[in-house]
Amino acid sequence: MMRHKTVAKIVLLVSAISTQWSVQADDKLAKILNKLEPNLFAPNTVSTSQFEYGSSLSPDGKKFAFVRALARFSHSALVITHKKGGTWQTPTLLPFSGEFHDTNPYFSKDSDTFYFTSRRPVEGEDKGIFKMWQVSYDGNKFGQPQLVPGKINGDHNVIYPTVHVNKDIYFSSVIKGSKGGMDLFMSKYHPEGYQAPIEISELNSTASDADPELSTDGKLLFYTSMRPGGLGHYDLHVSVKQKDGKWGKPINLGDKINSRSMDSDPILSADGNTLFFSSDKNPDVKAVKNYNELLQRQESIHNGLMNIYSVDITELNNYLRNNI
Repeated sequence: MMRHKTVAKIVLLVSAISTQWSVQADDKLAKILNKLEPNLFAPNTVSTSQFEYGSSLSPDGKKFAFVRALARFSHSALVITHKKGGTWQTPTLLPFSGEFHDTNPYFSKDSDTFYFTSRRPVEGEDKGIFKMWQVSYDGNKFGQPQLVPGKINGDHNVIYPTVHVNKDIYFSSVIKGSKGGMDLFMSKYHPEGYQAPIEISELNSTASDADPELSTDGKLLFYTSMRPGGLGHYDLHVSVKQKDGKWGKPINLGDKINSRSMDSDPILSADGNTLFFSSDKNPDVKAVKNYNELLQRQESIHNGLMNIYSVDITELNNYLRNNI
């Protein structure tokens, strides 16, 4: 009987220590999230009074591709800006974009392929579906778009695909049999063509989950979700890969990054320490006194259209890898 009591006490003590560590860890994480300072990325060049979202930074950090769109995502084109002397230059239209509804640009990690999704026509297939395309790229000149081979494309939309270092593709879509509205999927690379999409079931919820981006080492997955407990719309989250190979409980990135508006499209720099994302947050809402002030608000960067932000997440990266 005494032995059972001793064991019970040890279990309670271990549980108490574990709970205390969890509280301390949560407090530490909350402090880190509260210190994050997102800023408009390249204001008046990339982030403007127009509709910008869905970005990708080249591995060398000198090229930045993103989307310019019409309201309600009704049409969009891909543009690119180059960094010269520490300054981002006026964007230009990518040579293969403009005619069709193109979106979701992505530089491959080896810099020789550029990916995007598009509703451009494919003979014999539904014109309303976003499919994933690839373009050869030598750092200066783009080739001609070709469909990404294999089973990643189908009768489902491929939304916001990102390509890991091993060439596996992570994306979001609505595919029959998955959990919620929009869900997260992965398509494994094969030299003869991508394999059929696999649902990332441990992260999907009955709400919409979208826009996955995986860190280079494969340990962190950033995405956006409308799951309960957020701030009211799509919120950015991160999940840490566990020892069993599954993804851990999603962590909301907090109100320094997220807002009551749409916060989406997470993308990492090559070193993983800068997070880019899109948002239509409007922090400067104030009463206007006359028509001219109203026009000035409509023509300002914070006019309710999507913009692109960047934030240093070095401390968050270190904490997540060593403590979660």
